[in-house]
Amino acid sequence: MPGFEARFEEEKTLALLAAPLASRGRLFFAPPSTLLRRVETPNPHDILIREHIVRIATPLAPAAPARIGAPAESARSIETIDLARRDDVRPLVESMLWIFAGDLTQLESVYSLDYRVLRPAESGQWQLRLVPRAEPLARLIREIAISGQGLAADRLEITETNGDKTTTKILDPNPERRFATGELEDLFGLVAP
Repeated sequence: MPGFEARFEEEKTLALLAAPLASRGRLFFAPPSTLLRRVETPNPHDILIREHIVRIATPLAPAAPARIGAPAESARSIETIDLARRDDVRPLVESMLWIFAGDLTQLESVYSLDYRVLRPAESGQWQLRLVPRAEPLARLIREIAISGQGLAADRLEITETNGDKTTTKILDPNPERRFATGELEDLFGLVAP
């Protein structure tokens, strides 16, 4: 696919909490390996994955204007994670890129895959289940389950080994999204160094 954009609604169920944590936002993917997860509510932040680097940008409280009528600057706190130094999380982060890129070879190198076309086959609906083959991923994730129709996924569930589960509904997916040069800079350059 040339690119991808969608809205998402997510619930994370944690054993320690009585109610799930909910968030909403947008996903953007530009092949071959740039993914932006923009959380809009309840705690706005961007997570950008690009070239084996993860950048998490969180807006800071606006500074007081220097003078009346002057706009407050919107500063961002940026945390950078070099995946080359993080063997514990690198496989999971790379997995997300491989899923969006449709990189079957890489996915099969890390997961056992179970792909099923749902009946009736003409519906175009499918399910994909990924179970980690080895550590360190097998220590973190029990399975990833994805469902969708045609080229677009509509649901992603990650079940962790401790029983916590993240369910992401993918809404209004556009697997034919093409980004203009300026748009790429605006979207993916927002949290660049």
